[in-house]
Amino acid sequence: MTWASRLRLLFGVVLVLVLAALATYKLNENRGRATSTSAQIVGQEIAVGAPYAGIVLDRPVKVGDQVHKGDTLFTIDSATLSQARAQGAGQVPDATVVDKAGHLVVQAAEDGTVTQLQAQPGSFVQAGGQLGTVQRAGSLTVEAQYTLTPKEYARVSKQEPVTIVLPDQRTVVGSVDQVRVTTVNGKAQAVVDVTSPGLASGAGDGMVTAGTPVVAQLQLRNDGVVTTVADKVRTYVQGLIG
Repeated sequence: MTWASRLRLLFGVVLVLVLAALATYKLNENRGRATSTSAQIVGQEIAVGAPYAGIVLDRPVKVGDQVHKGDTLFTIDSATLSQARAQGAGQVPDATVVDKAGHLVVQAAEDGTVTQLQAQPGSFVQAGGQLGTVQRAGSLTVEAQYTLTPKEYARVSKQEPVTIVLPDQRTVVGSVDQVRVTTVNGKAQAVVDVTSPGLASGAGDGMVTAGTPVVAQLQLRNDGVVTTVADKVRTYVQGLIG
C-alpha cells in the first residue's frame, strides 16, 4: 500500500469518526430538550373591590394604564359609608381612603397594569363587588405544558434553562421555577412555571404581555458521557477564545 493510499484511508477513517461524533452529539442535544405542547405568558392578578355599596362617581384610569401603589382607581359616593361614619364607625380597609367630600376612594394596592374594569362611572356597585383587576408589576411568567415520558420527567430540575420563543421568533432565556405533574396513560403531563428577567411587561415591542402564546424549549438534565465530553470541549474552546 502506497503512502497516498494510507493517507486516503486515514483521512476516510477520521472523517467517518468526526461525522459519527457530530451525529451522536446532535442526537444527544435533541434528546436533551423538550418542547412545550402549549405555553403562554401569565401574570398575577389583584382584584379591586368595593368595601361599601355606592355609585361610581369617577374612574380616572383605563385598561392598559400603568398605576402605582396609592393611585386613585375609583371614587364612590356611598350612603352606607356616610351613615356609618355619622355613627362613629365606617372604618375603611387598606388601599381605600375617604376624601374631604366624604367619598370613598379606591386605590391601587400595588404597582401594576390595569387589565380589567367592570365598574363604569354612574353605575351602582354592591359591597364586596369587584370593580376591576390590576396585574402586579414584575409578576409575568410563562406557564408551559409538556407531555413527557417517565425518564424525561426524571430529568426535569428546578433552575434548568428554558428558551422562550416569542411569536416573532425572538427569544428570551428563562429557568424552571416550579413543576406540577399528573400522569395520563403512563406519561407525565407536566406544567412548568418559567421565570425570566426578560419578561418585563411591554418588552419585545409589546409582545411580552399576559396572554401572549409562546413556545418554551426546556433543557433536560443530561449527565451522559457525550454531554460530559461536550461540556469539557466547550469549556476548553471558550477558554481559548477568552
